[in-house]
Amino acid sequence: MQGDLSTKSPATFGDVIPSVPGRLKCKEVYHVVMPQYNHRYGTKILEEVLTKCFDDATAANHSAIAVPSLGCGNLRWPMATVAQCMIDTATKHAQSGSNHLKFINFVVFDQAVHTAFINAMSQRTGAKSKQPSPASVSHDHSSTAGASYIKASNAQTEEVTFTIYTSDNQAAKKCQDRIQRMVKENTTQKTFYEPQLENIDQPTIFTKVTQIEKSFGVSIDIDIKTGKVSIQGNTNAVNDATFEIMQFTRKEGGGHSEVDPKSYLRAGNKQKYLLALANEKIKLPDYWTESLRKQFSEKNHPDALLGTESLNTVAVEAKIHQAFVDMVEKTWRSDLVGQGRDAAGLSHTCLKVTGIQRVENPSLFKKYAAKRQELFQRAGKNDIDVFATLNENGAVNEVITKALGIVELDSLELYSAVNEYFLFHGTKPDVADAIMKTGVDYRLGGEGGMFGKGIYCAESATKADQYADDKNGRTTGEKKMFICRVLLGKPYVCTTVPNEKWNRPPCSLCKKPFCHDHPQQCDSVVSKICNLFREFVVYDLTQCYPEFLITYQRV
Repeated sequence: MQGDLSTKSPATFGDVIPSVPGRLKCKEVYHVVMPQYNHRYGTKILEEVLTKCFDDATAANHSAIAVPSLGCGNLRWPMATVAQCMIDTATKHAQSGSNHLKFINFVVFDQAVHTAFINAMSQRTGAKSKQPSPASVSHDHSSTAGASYIKASNAQTEEVTFTIYTSDNQAAKKCQDRIQRMVKENTTQKTFYEPQLENIDQPTIFTKVTQIEKSFGVSIDIDIKTGKVSIQGNTNAVNDATFEIMQFTRKEGGGHSEVDPKSYLRAGNKQKYLLALANEKIKLPDYWTESLRKQFSEKNHPDALLGTESLNTVAVEAKIHQAFVDMVEKTWRSDLVGQGRDAAGLSHTCLKVTGIQRVENPSLFKKYAAKRQELFQRAGKNDIDVFATLNENGAVNEVITKALGIVELDSLELYSAVNEYFLFHGTKPDVADAIMKTGVDYRLGGEGGMFGKGIYCAESATKADQYADDKNGRTTGEKKMFICRVLLGKPYVCTTVPNEKWNRPPCSLCKKPFCHDHPQQCDSVVSKICNLFREFVVYDLTQCYPEFLITYQRV
């Protein structure tokens, strides 16, 4: 190998020099020239080096390449930066359609670098999974029942192979377990009912289902007779596909309610009221900016989506501002400041609200509204008391933010029939912008709290304030917290500490956290364990909409 390299021209930073493998059991070795890390130049050189290696390996018809964690040693490149860059560059190459390079293996020996790579992989799990498009659609016509069933079936199943190189078997097993947990956490199956499907001809349904499957990489099964729809795939993709199916059936099947749902409520028919809400055309709240509501109304159909470019932040009017200030002050517990493991380093006596903005994100809100309609449908179709209130579920007390009875907030219209509440969510200031654009995403955090990875909310501003900065390094200056709309649906009230982290709420029937015998889980978890504060946890990103951003100071 050394003799081969001695014949090569002198190299500069960013060069890739191939050589014979010598005694190594491979076909070729690529030598790269890297400088010490300089933040002014970012990852440009590393990206170029990796791209050259991948392109050269592809051109040489190699089927696999092994890459060490470049720059993490004496060159002092940040481990997280290297991990993110290597995974991003490898993903970009994989998506380029190469027919030769099938395996890109990262070789990591150091435990800290290994952790950086695992964290970088975790942050990529929000991407939509690419699954093969349907190979066939079968129609089962029964002459007696008149049933018609559309099933999307894949003739081939894509497999992803992970090759893990570590210093010992224990580290490899830990990595394997975490990857499997990541996959489980980010895939889901959702079942709901769309009776309007009977009003749509089957070819139209088939065409739309095929389009949605290809767009979102999900698998969809439909029973037209019963209106049962099952969607399986990446959690985000399933939520997007659910919204598309619901909008499609309402547009093509004539499912939008033409009657004011409240007329049923005034007549005392709660079931028809809920079903009418489930079939309403999704619209933005009446108190949002008029021009944005008009734009959404014009574009809100299955083939047109609004992106985050339509995001508005608007200062709330005076009476709503004061109402939320009252909510912060009346839920504040100065006697509990500094108590609990997440309250370390806190000793202030109150919060001073300096600003409140309304977050108007149509793309995010419509997914939340579609989830709410799904709960309306379940409540109206199955059992009018399917979503008992918290005190009826054994939680003793109603949610404090509702029990306050702040009448000025009535115009914001929360739906108690599906246990929709305003709850606090504390966050660091540098994360607030991302939440306004894409929502509260628990997958970008750590291992999660007591109940696993989920969206944790609170009914007290004191609890939310604990998460506005790092408990190991409290800071001064302005802080942020959100007041979110949260759909608790059918809550599971937990009174004992779980033995393991949960990926979803327990079963609604047997109450087991990992039940495989029953089809329906609870929709949320309410903690009644700690005497300090209750916590409210949802595991579906579409069950939380961060509608109001509060800026404040600790006093």
